[in-house]
Amino acid sequence: MNFDSNKIELHLGLEKPVRILHLTDIHLSLADDRNENMIQYAAGRRNTFFKEGNFPERDPVGYLEDAMEYAKDFDCTVITGDMVDFVTYANYDTAAKILAGKDYLFCAGNHEFTPKPGTDSMELKRGSWDYIQSHFRGNMHIESRIVGGVNIIAADNGFRLWTKEQLDLIKGEVARGLPILLFCHVPIANEMMTTEGKDSARRLGYTEEEILQSVETAQYLRDEPMIKAFFAGHGHHNQYWDFHGKPSYMTGGLFKGILGEITVD
Repeated sequence: MNFDSNKIELHLGLEKPVRILHLTDIHLSLADDRNENMIQYAAGRRNTFFKEGNFPERDPVGYLEDAMEYAKDFDCTVITGDMVDFVTYANYDTAAKILAGKDYLFCAGNHEFTPKPGTDSMELKRGSWDYIQSHFRGNMHIESRIVGGVNIIAADNGFRLWTKEQLDLIKGEVARGLPILLFCHVPIANEMMTTEGKDSARRLGYTEEEILQSVETAQYLRDEPMIKAFFAGHGHHNQYWDFHGKPSYMTGGLFKGILGEITVD
């Protein structure tokens, strides 16, 4: 298993180290005769990712299989979306087969709901949610887990949307009094607190109420001291920045053979 590991260390005063595997942006690009009109398109997208990954050793399917085997050495595995590049039966059947029987937290990205990249909308997301959720364990909207004294939360913000349900759950987790690591698809620093972000949200079909809720939640996440660090994908490369005094990490795409290895002590 040859991976390009983004190795991160956080020091939170735990009694013993906790190891977390972070996977993101796999971009499975498969189609078969059940989506015959997508077969040629899928081949083109695989070639695109092959080139973007600088001709990696394995294809996304192989990297996902290897990564889930590698995950056995970690205390928790978190997958932050874009498992698939577009919606086809072959993509979701493949993901479900590889993940079957595995333990992980999964939150949705933006590609989970799109027939083709660039056709995102809230209408499509709402209409396909139940079908897509059926292929993953847990709750891809938001889920939390306490591991070795650290509270790990995985939350869907693939369209930069935060809901009241998510905010209420996160506040409940904060009340537990344990340090929180928040995983989501889009880096938390890239939120809709700007005019450009709000305009983009309106194009996706957000209501003004949803926009206001998302801004409120993003501000809460930024300011809440029990949230110690943020982890995301989306950008396909490793990156670190300080977000209002909190470390924020982006892990590169697994389709390139990149994964995150996080040690918390």
